Amino acid sequence: MYKAFNQKLGCLGYQFEIGKTYEIEGDPILCEKGFHFCRDMQNCFEYYDMDSRICEIKAEDIFKKEEGKRICRKITIIRELSKQEIMDRITNSMLAYMWARDIGNSKEMIDRVTDSEYAYQWAKYIGNREVMIDRITESEYAYLWARDIGNREVMIDRVTESKWAHKWAEYIGNREVMIDRVTDSEHAYYWALHIGNHEVMIDRVTDSEYAYRWATYIGNHDVMLPRITDESKREQIEKNMRIED
Repeated sequence: MYKAFNQKLGCLGYQFEIGKTYEIEGDPILCEKGFHFCRDMQNCFEYYDMDSRICEIKAEDIFKKEEGKRICRKITIIRELSKQEIMDRITNSMLAYMWARDIGNSKEMIDRVTDSEYAYQWAKYIGNREVMIDRITESEYAYLWARDIGNREVMIDRVTESKWAHKWAEYIGNREVMIDRVTDSEHAYYWALHIGNHEVMIDRVTDSEYAYRWATYIGNHDVMLPRITDESKREQIEKNMRIED
């Protein structure tokens, strides 16, 4: 079990020393009273800076557990982890990127960044684009890479989700490629609203909310009305149709 501290080995008003035991009176209250700690060292960085000091601890009278964080009444500070020991325990892509960005040791951390989001962040803010480019597999980060870094001819085939296909078409181009990748109601509606191709997108809008928006802002009331399940919204469209007649 692990606990993070500031550079003076302090935390929330307590000054700790390695080898000593500390105990509070009464019941601990998560985020208010007691000694917080994590079973996984990596979780410490959800609550503390990357340059925090990390110690192995012994926790007793554990009261409450949350995902990643726990609280106890009694704690013993066993020993402090060295920088190398902390590095060796980092396997999470986000933390590997943040460590390289804030602390250094890029050579040690680069192979631990496998998630698309942090491969993109690494390439944008640290470098090694020739390494990170092959780790971009998610539509969102393929679009962001193409927009912010380049390599559009590589990234275009990795954008398959409707939202990011719509954004690519609107802000980068290749509409003739992206149009077939927009399949959900929301982004079919926004494509029709912002780009056009109404005759293509109209049959892809089946969700009640976006059928209502289409009828309100684009038209085709007679087509969209049967797709609107909210009674008050149906009545509004029917009213608009009577006014137009």
